[in-house]
Amino acid sequence: MDDRQFKRLLGELGYSFEGYRRVRKGVKMRIRRHMRDLACRDMTSYLERIAASPQDREACIRRMAVPISRFMRDWPLWDALQGVWLSELHGRFGPRLQAWSAGCACGEEAYSLMIAARKAPVSALQMDITATDLNPACLARARAGVYPVSSLREMPVDLLSRYFSPLRRGRRYRIRPDLIDGITWCCRRTENPWPGHSYDLILMRNSVLTYCEAPQQTLDLAKVLACLRPGGLLVIGSKEKMPACLPDMVPVSAAWPYVLRKIPGV
Repeated sequence: MDDRQFKRLLGELGYSFEGYRRVRKGVKMRIRRHMRDLACRDMTSYLERIAASPQDREACIRRMAVPISRFMRDWPLWDALQGVWLSELHGRFGPRLQAWSAGCACGEEAYSLMIAARKAPVSALQMDITATDLNPACLARARAGVYPVSSLREMPVDLLSRYFSPLRRGRRYRIRPDLIDGITWCCRRTENPWPGHSYDLILMRNSVLTYCEAPQQTLDLAKVLACLRPGGLLVIGSKEKMPACLPDMVPVSAAWPYVLRKIPGV
């Protein structure tokens, strides 16, 4: 599969080649395996197959996911969350916050958020986290809570010793069991939020805004933001930018353009 064929697939799905540029080798490999499984000998027959079969299209989309994550990735963000914003949300919405990790991969982000809540200076703060991903294998790993040391390279040493137990002489680590309490794992696409839920905090980093084309971004974000309470926070990737057509979201400050607040009253 060359880039021209890959771009045809991306166009069919509403995805961005620029977003996939650096990770396309692994994604192409997964798609080629899927094509072989479906006995599709070229991209034309594959596109026809996924257009005719919702099940095969969904299987294709699962293979397009890029489950790259680490605990406390972008440490300054987590430091500010646990030191400032979680306390601010606690004061605004009450002691039990509702959060959504959208596109949680193998659970590193959801567990990082739970640790940040434990470290927040407000002792009464509690948090319920909905963690969603479209890949069942990633969610199974998240539920198991066992990670290689490479997933923890940005975790401060004091937090590592407090919230993880070493396995296999430190080559792997298990998350502390009580951190699992309060996290609900669910196999869903980011653009299909859990019906009837609303959130005080949504983390949607390095997903829709990286991998989707602009029209698809706007459609998906509208569904996500409908679940965010006025005054709540949306965290996107540090290199991502919100579409200009969504003026109801404003950065919390010039220093944090990727942490946005939903304007109250909207």
